[in-house]
Amino acid sequence: MLSRIAPLLAVLALPLAMKAAGDAPLDRATLRGLHTVGVVVDPLDPELIRQGVTEDILKTRIEGRLRDGGIAVDKSATEFVGLRVMHVRASRGPYALCLSIGVYQPVLLVRDKAVKTATETWAVETVLMADPRVVGRESLHSVDELATRLVEAYRQANPK
Repeated sequence: MLSRIAPLLAVLALPLAMKAAGDAPLDRATLRGLHTVGVVVDPLDPELIRQGVTEDILKTRIEGRLRDGGIAVDKSATEFVGLRVMHVRASRGPYALCLSIGVYQPVLLVRDKAVKTATETWAVETVLMADPRVVGRESLHSVDELATRLVEAYRQANPK
């Protein structure tokens, strides 16, 4: 069983090793002066939706955590918090999930001010394994932890 799961976890860990944004002091500095954010959840695999993990549930959970933490949420804000959920599962057994939450902000290229884009300026992630019976609950628990880390980083960058 472990010999089948280990390669799956390695595949899930690849995005973690390749990320540019993180939770270092410079990354947290990009949160300074942020007033409102939108929340976007990337489309989920139908298999996760069948297990009760839906975009609406995750989005509502993140929005609540942010509001409780003093971060205003506005769906029309140019800055947004994005949640990405990747998963793998053999034909049977537990799910392996990688959940990543990041803050995306508009940027201009220094060499060409006409090029505008949004990029991830702060991010944290987690990897978990969960039995199908509890994958929904464990996903929400992980989203709560990630959103709490965002609130902590935001408060450090924006002391009252």
